[in-house]
Amino acid sequence: MLIFAGLIGLAFYSAQEKKEEPETAENTTNEDTGLKPGSKAPNFSLKTLDGTPIELNEYRGKKVILNFWATWCPPCREEMPEMQKFYEDYKENNVEILAVNLAYAETKKEKIGEFVEKYSLSFPIPLDEKNTIGKEYRAVSIPTSYFIDENGIITNFHIGPMDYEFMKEEINKKNK
Repeated sequence: MLIFAGLIGLAFYSAQEKKEEPETAENTTNEDTGLKPGSKAPNFSLKTLDGTPIELNEYRGKKVILNFWATWCPPCREEMPEMQKFYEDYKENNVEILAVNLAYAETKKEKIGEFVEKYSLSFPIPLDEKNTIGKEYRAVSIPTSYFIDENGIITNFHIGPMDYEFMKEEINKKNK
């Protein structure tokens, strides 16, 4: 009986997976697009917490830290104050943080706003409500972060919480 229930659950999950349409991930045939350092970061379009649409390509000319996180993730909570401090210190230096919340994994959307308020976050918080961008960027473990240069090229990625010094080192590497 337990095996039968498991098979039904797997079939339902598979059907749901196939039904999901890529909400905002840009499908591309450019073979230079990928997730390895040296490859072009895949473009995407999402809405922020306040409903503003954004695209990764809009940030060309800036260094970008693309971070994937959730409110229930202890390492994500650990790194957010460091990210906010870094953002405040570096935003005038052509550095942007896009902290993509994996909203599909949140129990209530209100928790995202409460989290942002609690940590006084001022950088953009795009919402990945269908896990299209999280999947494309392989954000299986969170937090996961990608460092992207001014030309949209991935220079590095990191799994786990970041601190101020780590972000500073990674951003400064791009200037070499």
